[in-house]
Amino acid sequence: MILLTYTFVSERRIKKKKRSGNGGIRERILDYLKQHPEGTDDDEIAFALKLKHRQQANIRCRQLALEGLIERKPLEGKIYNFWRGHEDQYPRQHEVVSTGSDNGEPWYWEGNIQQSIAEYLREQGYSIKFIADTKTRQRGKDIATHKGTTIMWVTAKGYPKGTAKTSPSTQAGHWFKQTLYDILSWRGEDSSAELAFALPDFPRYRKLSEKVMWVKTTVRFSFMWVKETGSVEVF
Repeated sequence: MILLTYTFVSERRIKKKKRSGNGGIRERILDYLKQHPEGTDDDEIAFALKLKHRQQANIRCRQLALEGLIERKPLEGKIYNFWRGHEDQYPRQHEVVSTGSDNGEPWYWEGNIQQSIAEYLREQGYSIKFIADTKTRQRGKDIATHKGTTIMWVTAKGYPKGTAKTSPSTQAGHWFKQTLYDILSWRGEDSSAELAFALPDFPRYRKLSEKVMWVKTTVRFSFMWVKETGSVEVF
């Protein structure tokens, strides 16, 4: 029995050591893309690297694109990842978009919502001019972008954790109203700009959005719903 137990524990340690020796997911994805200059999508990466969940590949690839190390392009109805090369020219950054999350924040934190939207807009051909720093509560548009002569401003909110006196649902209502005010004031600032309201896809926010559909039609803006996987639905 002692021998069997020792053998089992030893095998587990060996397997663990082998896994850790392969490097982090970030480095493994970079190595894989270097070996596949023709490009590959998130599903293929997750399968090739034997990741437990597809979103692990999606999250890291979107962050690598933000760092400038890879490029994500739509191809045949899917998003493909291409290694850009010259990794040493780019500083390594902490991963910001996560479902877990790697930056210590939940996926529905405002900073993660912003990053998901920024990556989505890049994939749609928009050029990002500005992204507000959530942690320092930087003022101004949360995201300012343009595509040709068309400019777009995005206001984003996460989902609250609540306080000792206020439930998350109640606080979400306050945040929703504040963000809607941004949309209204921006429309007065520019009548031709594209405006968007970015939110994590929670039932509470969905119900609130249904109540202001008449405002959406009149003011002309879009809702951008960010899923837990980081994907974006525009309505």
